[in-house]
Amino acid sequence: MFSIILGGGNTPCGLTWQSFRLGDLFEVLPYKKRFDANKVNIYASKTKDTYPYVVRTSLNNGIRGYLKENTNFLNAGNTISFGQDTATMFYQEKPYFTGDKIKILRCKNPNFNKINALFFITSLTKAFRNFSWGSASFSVSIIKNQNISLPTNQHGKIDFHFMCTFINALMKQTIQGVVQYSSAKIRAAKEVISQETPTPKDSLF
Repeated sequence: MFSIILGGGNTPCGLTWQSFRLGDLFEVLPYKKRFDANKVNIYASKTKDTYPYVVRTSLNNGIRGYLKENTNFLNAGNTISFGQDTATMFYQEKPYFTGDKIKILRCKNPNFNKINALFFITSLTKAFRNFSWGSASFSVSIIKNQNISLPTNQHGKIDFHFMCTFINALMKQTIQGVVQYSSAKIRAAKEVISQETPTPKDSLF
């Protein structure tokens, strides 16, 4: 479908891809403050005046819990949290606190948002997948100089429109799949129930 829309391209599916240096696309920023998990009160769920506590875990969007700390140390939202020694990456929509060895990737393009961020993260993950774990592997210099592949438009610019269209289509497919799966389970359950014949029981009276 997308090859018809775009036409041409340098891949069999009709897309044109270019390689971009990560440092040209993102600022690689240090955290505002490192919060030691052993020295803070971590709330299991979001409550008033608490903010996400992002660490290097690969679970729950990198969020270990929530902190109620000085808001001067919040990192900006609409960024990507990057686990420096694990290469775990997640889009963070809202401001957040961080643990150790987290870098903040802030996109230089104003078109960056929570939808196309998923496309960026997929490309970033692919670019870093062959690196071994360890902080030395993901120094700021290494991160900035890593190249990632992204689709471009006829003007040679990053095709943000395509990325959003593609991600939205995938999300719609996923939602439809879940709905169809749930509906199928309900239908199957109803069929089983309708086929069951109650076992006759002798009357007690």
